[in-house]
Amino acid sequence: MADPTLTIQSTGLPIPQLSFGLYKVPANEEGEEIILNAVKQAGYHHFDTASYYRNEATLGNALRRSGIPRDQFFIVSKVWNDAQKLGRAAVRQSVEQSIADLNFGGYYDLFLIHWPVPNHFVDTYRELELLHEEGKIRHLGLSNFSPAEYEELMTPHNNIRVSPVVNQFEVSPFMYRPRDVEYFQQRGVLVSSSKALHRGEGFDNPTIIDISKRYNVTAAQVVLRWGIQKGLIVVAKTSNLSRMVENRDILRFTLGQEEMAMLDAITTPKDVCEREMLEKERKIQM
Repeated sequence: MADPTLTIQSTGLPIPQLSFGLYKVPANEEGEEIILNAVKQAGYHHFDTASYYRNEATLGNALRRSGIPRDQFFIVSKVWNDAQKLGRAAVRQSVEQSIADLNFGGYYDLFLIHWPVPNHFVDTYRELELLHEEGKIRHLGLSNFSPAEYEELMTPHNNIRVSPVVNQFEVSPFMYRPRDVEYFQQRGVLVSSSKALHRGEGFDNPTIIDISKRYNVTAAQVVLRWGIQKGLIVVAKTSNLSRMVENRDILRFTLGQEEMAMLDAITTPKDVCEREMLEKERKIQM
Protein backbone atom coordinates (compact mmCIF):
# COMPACT_ATOMS: atom_id res chain seq x y z
CA MET A 1 0.00 0.00 0.00
CA ALA A 2 1.35 3.45 -0.94
CA ASP A 3 2.38 5.85 1.78
CA PRO A 4 -0.16 8.52 2.73
CA THR A 5 1.21 11.94 1.83
CA LEU A 6 0.66 15.57 2.67
CA THR A 7 1.13 18.41 0.20
CA ILE A 8 3.72 21.13 0.72
CA GLN A 9 1.69 24.27 0.07
CA SER A 10 4.44 26.39 -1.49
CA THR A 11 5.60 23.83 -4.05
CA GLY A 12 2.71 21.39 -4.36
CA LEU A 13 5.11 18.52 -3.77
CA PRO A 14 4.11 15.50 -1.65
CA ILE A 15 5.79 14.58 1.62
CA PRO A 16 5.28 11.08 3.07
CA GLN A 17 3.46 11.18 6.41
CA LEU A 18 5.33 8.16 7.76
CA SER A 19 8.88 9.14 8.70
CA PHE A 20 11.70 7.08 10.19
CA GLY A 21 13.51 8.98 12.94
CA LEU A 22 17.26 8.54 13.38
CA TYR A 23 17.68 9.83 16.94
CA LYS A 24 20.16 7.49 18.68
CA VAL A 25 20.64 5.30 15.59
CA PRO A 26 24.34 4.40 15.92
CA ALA A 27 26.83 5.88 13.47
CA ASN A 28 28.32 2.56 12.43
CA GLU A 29 27.57 -0.60 10.43
CA GLU A 30 24.83 -1.54 12.88
CA GLY A 31 23.16 1.79 12.15
CA GLU A 32 23.45 1.21 8.42
CA GLU A 33 21.74 -2.16 8.77
CA ILE A 34 18.92 -0.59 10.81
CA ILE A 35 18.35 1.98 8.07
CA LEU A 36 18.60 -0.62 5.30
CA ASN A 37 15.95 -2.68 7.07
CA ALA A 38 13.76 0.43 7.32
CA VAL A 39 14.11 0.95 3.55
CA LYS A 40 14.16 -2.54 2.08
CA GLN A 41 12.05 -4.51 4.54
CA ALA A 42 9.67 -1.92 6.02
CA GLY A 43 9.39 0.44 3.03
CA TYR A 44 10.35 3.79 4.54
CA HIS A 45 11.35 6.57 2.14
CA HIS A 46 11.18 9.55 4.52
CA PHE A 47 14.09 9.90 6.97
CA ASP A 48 14.54 12.44 9.76
CA THR A 49 18.05 13.12 11.06
CA ALA A 50 20.02 16.10 12.47
CA SER A 51 23.59 17.28 12.78
CA TYR A 52 23.19 16.74 16.54
CA TYR A 53 22.49 13.02 15.95
CA ARG A 54 25.89 12.60 14.23
CA ASN A 55 24.60 9.90 11.88
CA GLU A 56 24.04 11.76 8.61
CA ALA A 57 26.96 9.90 6.98
CA THR A 58 25.53 6.60 8.20
CA LEU A 59 22.19 7.49 6.62
CA GLY A 60 23.85 8.38 3.33
CA ASN A 61 25.88 5.18 3.26
CA ALA A 62 22.79 3.07 3.85
CA LEU A 63 20.66 4.86 1.27
CA ARG A 64 23.38 4.53 -1.38
CA ARG A 65 23.66 0.82 -0.55
CA SER A 66 19.90 0.44 -1.03
CA GLY A 67 20.27 1.02 -4.76
CA ILE A 68 17.17 3.22 -4.79
CA PRO A 69 17.52 6.56 -6.61
CA ARG A 70 17.92 9.74 -4.57
CA ASP A 71 14.69 11.24 -5.89
CA GLN A 72 12.70 8.41 -4.30
CA PHE A 73 13.63 9.62 -0.81
CA PHE A 74 12.59 12.59 1.31
CA ILE A 75 15.47 13.44 3.66
CA VAL A 76 15.33 15.92 6.53
CA SER A 77 18.07 17.31 8.76
CA LYS A 78 18.45 20.13 11.29
CA VAL A 79 21.02 22.74 12.24
CA TRP A 80 22.04 22.63 15.91
CA ASN A 81 22.21 25.42 18.49
CA ASP A 82 25.98 25.84 18.69
CA ALA A 83 26.25 26.79 15.02
CA GLN A 84 23.45 29.33 15.43
CA LYS A 85 25.24 31.04 18.31
CA LEU A 86 28.46 31.30 16.30
CA GLY A 87 26.71 33.17 13.49
CA ARG A 88 25.71 32.80 9.86
CA ALA A 89 29.09 31.57 8.60
CA ALA A 90 28.96 28.73 11.13
CA VAL A 91 25.38 27.91 10.12
CA ARG A 92 26.47 27.66 6.48
CA GLN A 93 29.48 25.53 7.42
CA SER A 94 27.28 23.19 9.49
CA VAL A 95 24.70 22.73 6.73
CA GLU A 96 27.36 22.19 4.06
CA GLN A 97 29.02 19.61 6.33
CA SER A 98 25.66 17.86 6.71
CA ILE A 99 25.34 17.73 2.90
CA ALA A 100 28.90 16.41 2.55
CA ASP A 101 28.32 13.80 5.27
CA LEU A 102 25.12 12.60 3.62
CA ASN A 103 26.95 12.41 0.28
CA PHE A 104 23.77 11.52 -1.55
CA GLY A 105 22.59 13.84 -4.29
CA GLY A 106 24.13 17.05 -2.95
CA TYR A 107 20.99 18.38 -1.25
CA TYR A 108 18.44 17.88 1.52
CA ASP A 109 14.72 17.91 0.81
CA LEU A 110 14.05 19.82 4.04
CA PHE A 111 16.30 21.53 6.58
CA LEU A 112 15.01 22.68 9.97
CA ILE A 113 16.24 25.01 12.69
CA HIS A 114 16.46 22.47 15.52
CA TRP A 115 15.64 24.98 18.28
CA PRO A 116 14.78 28.70 18.11
CA VAL A 117 17.91 30.03 19.84
CA PRO A 118 16.93 33.50 21.12
CA ASN A 119 18.52 36.42 19.25
CA HIS A 120 19.95 34.05 16.64
CA PHE A 121 17.19 32.11 14.89
CA VAL A 122 16.25 34.90 12.46
CA ASP A 123 19.82 35.16 11.14
CA THR A 124 20.01 31.37 11.00
CA TYR A 125 16.88 31.31 8.87
CA ARG A 126 18.26 33.99 6.55
CA GLU A 127 21.34 31.85 5.91
CA LEU A 128 19.14 28.84 5.20
CA GLU A 129 17.29 30.99 2.65
CA LEU A 130 20.57 31.59 0.81
CA LEU A 131 21.38 27.88 0.87
CA HIS A 132 17.91 27.24 -0.53
CA GLU A 133 18.54 29.69 -3.35
CA GLU A 134 21.77 27.81 -4.13
CA GLY A 135 19.81 24.55 -4.48
CA LYS A 136 21.37 22.89 -1.45
CA ILE A 137 18.11 22.81 0.52
CA ARG A 138 14.79 22.30 -1.26
CA HIS A 139 12.49 23.38 1.58
CA LEU A 140 13.00 25.24 4.87
CA GLY A 141 11.38 24.48 8.18
CA LEU A 142 11.37 24.92 11.93
CA SER A 143 11.52 22.72 14.99
CA ASN A 144 10.26 23.44 18.50
CA PHE A 145 8.94 26.88 17.50
CA SER A 146 5.99 28.29 19.40
CA PRO A 147 3.41 30.47 17.61
CA ALA A 148 5.06 33.54 19.18
CA GLU A 149 8.49 32.58 17.84
CA TYR A 150 7.01 31.88 14.41
CA GLU A 151 5.43 35.34 14.42
CA GLU A 152 8.75 36.90 15.46
CA LEU A 153 10.44 35.20 12.51
CA MET A 154 7.74 36.17 10.02
CA THR A 155 7.33 39.78 11.10
CA PRO A 156 7.45 41.99 7.95
CA HIS A 157 10.66 43.83 8.82
CA ASN A 158 12.57 40.52 8.65
CA ASN A 159 11.74 40.28 4.93
CA ILE A 160 11.53 36.49 4.96
CA ARG A 161 11.41 35.42 1.31
CA VAL A 162 10.99 31.66 1.65
CA SER A 163 8.23 30.58 4.03
CA PRO A 164 8.83 27.61 6.33
CA VAL A 165 6.83 24.57 5.27
CA VAL A 166 7.12 22.42 8.43
CA ASN A 167 7.32 22.90 12.18
CA GLN A 168 8.37 19.82 14.13
CA PHE A 169 7.46 19.62 17.80
CA GLU A 170 6.21 17.08 20.31
CA VAL A 171 2.71 15.89 19.41
CA SER A 172 1.01 12.69 20.53
CA PRO A 173 -2.09 11.75 22.51
CA PHE A 174 0.15 12.23 25.58
CA MET A 175 1.13 15.77 24.58
CA TYR A 176 -1.60 17.26 22.43
CA ARG A 177 -1.81 21.04 22.09
CA PRO A 178 -4.58 21.49 19.52
CA ARG A 179 -4.30 25.29 19.41
CA ASP A 180 -0.63 25.06 18.41
CA VAL A 181 -1.28 22.32 15.83
CA GLU A 182 -4.18 24.25 14.30
CA TYR A 183 -2.24 27.54 14.37
CA PHE A 184 0.47 26.18 12.10
CA GLN A 185 -1.77 24.09 9.89
CA GLN A 186 -4.00 27.10 9.22
CA ARG A 187 -0.93 28.99 7.99
CA GLY A 188 0.11 26.29 5.57
CA VAL A 189 2.86 24.98 7.85
CA LEU A 190 2.76 21.20 8.14
CA VAL A 191 3.21 19.81 11.65
CA SER A 192 5.74 17.03 12.14
CA SER A 193 5.35 15.15 15.41
CA SER A 194 8.56 14.43 17.23
CA LYS A 195 8.13 11.81 19.96
CA ALA A 196 5.10 10.54 18.05
CA LEU A 197 5.28 7.36 20.13
CA HIS A 198 6.10 9.22 23.37
CA ARG A 199 9.18 6.95 23.59
CA GLY A 200 6.90 4.02 24.31
CA GLU A 201 5.73 5.48 27.61
CA GLY A 202 2.03 5.39 28.39
CA PHE A 203 1.13 2.38 26.26
CA ASP A 204 -0.52 0.91 29.36
CA ASN A 205 -3.05 3.75 29.33
CA PRO A 206 -6.55 2.18 29.65
CA THR A 207 -7.97 4.22 26.75
CA ILE A 208 -5.24 3.07 24.40
CA ILE A 209 -5.51 -0.54 25.55
CA ASP A 210 -9.28 -0.47 24.99
CA ILE A 211 -9.01 0.98 21.48
CA SER A 212 -6.18 -1.38 20.50
CA LYS A 213 -8.34 -4.36 21.49
CA ARG A 214 -11.25 -3.09 19.39
CA TYR A 215 -9.13 -3.19 16.23
CA ASN A 216 -6.78 -6.01 17.19
CA VAL A 217 -3.76 -3.73 16.80
CA THR A 218 -0.95 -2.61 19.10
CA ALA A 219 -0.84 0.48 21.27
CA ALA A 220 1.84 1.95 18.99
CA GLN A 221 -0.39 1.47 15.95
CA VAL A 222 -3.26 3.28 17.69
CA VAL A 223 -1.02 6.25 18.57
CA LEU A 224 0.46 6.49 15.07
CA ARG A 225 -2.94 6.15 13.42
CA TRP A 226 -4.17 9.03 15.58
CA GLY A 227 -1.32 11.16 14.22
CA ILE A 228 -2.07 10.25 10.62
CA GLN A 229 -5.74 11.21 11.04
CA LYS A 230 -4.71 14.52 12.63
CA GLY A 231 -2.90 15.33 9.38
CA LEU A 232 0.55 15.13 10.98
CA ILE A 233 3.87 13.86 9.73
CA VAL A 234 4.58 11.11 12.25
CA VAL A 235 8.22 10.43 13.09
CA ALA A 236 8.77 7.00 14.65
CA LYS A 237 12.04 5.27 15.44
CA THR A 238 12.85 1.68 16.32
CA SER A 239 15.80 -0.60 15.63
CA ASN A 240 13.52 -3.67 15.71
CA LEU A 241 12.50 -4.84 12.22
CA SER A 242 9.15 -6.31 13.26
CA ARG A 243 8.23 -3.01 14.94
CA MET A 244 9.30 -1.05 11.86
CA VAL A 245 6.84 -3.09 9.81
CA GLU A 246 4.18 -2.83 12.51
CA ASN A 247 4.56 0.95 12.73
CA ARG A 248 3.77 1.26 9.02
CA ASP A 249 0.85 -1.16 9.09
CA ILE A 250 -1.64 1.48 10.21
CA LEU A 251 -3.67 2.08 7.08
CA ARG A 252 -5.99 -0.92 7.39
CA PHE A 253 -8.12 0.61 10.14
CA THR A 254 -9.65 4.02 10.83
CA LEU A 255 -10.36 5.48 14.25
CA GLY A 256 -13.86 6.86 14.77
CA GLN A 257 -14.59 10.40 15.93
CA GLU A 258 -15.40 9.22 19.44
CA GLU A 259 -12.13 7.28 19.65
CA MET A 260 -10.15 10.26 18.37
CA ALA A 261 -11.78 12.44 21.04
CA MET A 262 -10.94 9.85 23.71
CA LEU A 263 -7.29 9.94 22.64
CA ASP A 264 -7.30 13.75 22.52
CA ALA A 265 -8.44 13.79 26.14
CA ILE A 266 -5.45 11.84 27.45
CA THR A 267 -3.39 15.04 27.61
CA THR A 268 -4.30 17.13 30.68
CA PRO A 269 -3.87 20.89 31.18
CA LYS A 270 -1.20 20.02 33.77
CA ASP A 271 0.73 18.02 31.16
CA VAL A 272 0.69 20.97 28.76
CA CYS A 273 1.69 23.47 31.45
CA GLU A 274 4.65 21.34 32.54
CA ARG A 275 5.83 20.80 28.97
CA GLU A 276 5.59 24.49 28.10
CA MET A 277 7.50 25.43 31.27
CA LEU A 278 10.21 22.93 30.32
CA GLU A 279 10.47 24.35 26.80
CA LYS A 280 10.68 27.93 28.08
CA GLU A 281 13.41 27.02 30.57
CA ARG A 282 15.39 25.22 27.90
CA LYS A 283 15.20 28.16 25.52
CA ILE A 284 16.29 30.61 28.27
CA GLN A 285 19.38 28.47 28.87
CA MET A 286 20.42 28.40 25.18
